[in-house]
Amino acid sequence: MELENLQRVYVLFSILSLILSFGAAIYTWFANRRKDVDRRFHEGSKRMDRHDLRLQALEQDVKSMPGNSDLHRVELSLSEIAGDMKAMSASLLGMHESLKRTENAVSRHEDHLRGQGQ
Repeated sequence: MELENLQRVYVLFSILSLILSFGAAIYTWFANRRKDVDRRFHEGSKRMDRHDLRLQALEQDVKSMPGNSDLHRVELSLSEIAGDMKAMSASLLGMHESLKRTENAVSRHEDHLRGQGQ
């Protein structure tokens, strides 16, 4: 009878050892899984912080950009400048023609004076 009791105790300890081994394996799996989840959550949190900073910088850039009214004023100024440039071009063309006539007259005087000196 004692041998049977000893065998039962041996089987019971074997079963308990197997259950403890499985329990330890399951606990380790859950503990590591929790660490992995915590690590992934922390990385995700850092990533969201970086995105938040990028969004703030982008919002600041957009706020400092000119609006429709500013661009309209620039367009009007450019139109005015284009008109002024056309007026200056016409004026310069007139001055060019006047200068050409003056050069022709001076040339004729020079030619005339050279002819008398000979």
